Amino acid sequence: MKKKILFIVTEDWYFISHRLKLAKYLRKKGFEVFVCCRDTGKINDIKKNGITHYPLSVDRKSLSIIKFFNESISIIKTVRVINPDIVHLISMRPIIMGIFSSFFVNSRFCATFTGMGFLFIKKNFRLHILRRIIIIYLRVFLKFKNLYFIVQNKDDKNFFKSTFKLKKNNLRVIRGSGIDINYFEYHSEKTKKKVRLAYAGRILEDKGILCLIEAYKIAKSKDERLSLYIAGSLDEENPSSISEKQFNQIINFKDINYIGKINNIKKYWQESDIAVLLSKREGLPLSLLEAAAIGRPIISTNVTGSREIAINNYNAINIKPGDLIECSKAILKLSRNKILRKKYGKNSRKLVEGDMALENICYQYYSLYKEMI
Repeated sequence: MKKKILFIVTEDWYFISHRLKLAKYLRKKGFEVFVCCRDTGKINDIKKNGITHYPLSVDRKSLSIIKFFNESISIIKTVRVINPDIVHLISMRPIIMGIFSSFFVNSRFCATFTGMGFLFIKKNFRLHILRRIIIIYLRVFLKFKNLYFIVQNKDDKNFFKSTFKLKKNNLRVIRGSGIDINYFEYHSEKTKKKVRLAYAGRILEDKGILCLIEAYKIAKSKDERLSLYIAGSLDEENPSSISEKQFNQIINFKDINYIGKINNIKKYWQESDIAVLLSKREGLPLSLLEAAAIGRPIISTNVTGSREIAINNYNAINIKPGDLIECSKAILKLSRNKILRKKYGKNSRKLVEGDMALENICYQYYSLYKEMI
């Protein structure tokens, strides 16, 4: 009889970009795969791979306890219907909602923290209280249930180890979603008049997009060859969202090109020269994994998650979060030195060919599931 695994994530598009390849791998290994997520119009892209979908009603912007409770009840009902061997909760909100259901079913649970989110980035009294509640909430479940926590970087591992006193066996580091190094093959920089900076990700303040645009404007005044391409969609449900009106105002500048959500991310990075991500905190950013696999140098903030794939003076220039001058200098340093870009780009490729490669990541998850069962 096939073993059943249920993934619980917020939205279909996130499952497709970050977990669909793992789900397909598991089906080949004999698992029956289910996903519980919100339908934003991409569900058929999941179903056509033989994966069964169950709906999830979730409001990511809301911090209402009543909404959290209702979402948790909905998940309990879904888990009871499917009766999976393993429930895999992915990212903070599904973890908080889904872990409650572990008291009502016999399934084994694991939780992947893809980053600590705005709750652990923003600093105000209300969120400080909420952080404390979440930590206590998770500690309670860990006392009564044998849960497996998965993080994506060493910093988060140290945080969880000290905060939750987890046993070594119950805390794993699996570095991201994995990158298909055969599909994202190394591609040397194209010769052209402009030097193209590129960002790929949601248009969020916490992703450093405002800092990037302002730093680009400073650098552009000193190097006319620069251009900036921004790929990704606005995310109005995220507490770190930027309004469409504000965004349109700040990108109204020479050689800033906003192209929205794209389907061919490989081509996007092939046509770019420098990858930039100025987040305040990450798990392990997929956009930088993809850019690194193509062979692009990186400008990144020296923060949790990002520094796993962007190593200062090896394949990247790391800067302090929010430092416009430092960022503009980094842009100019790479834009004016093609030899350095090539060196960093080759080093980027070397980084992802090891334990960040898709096959390795899938095998690590598969091994964990087998151990849990």
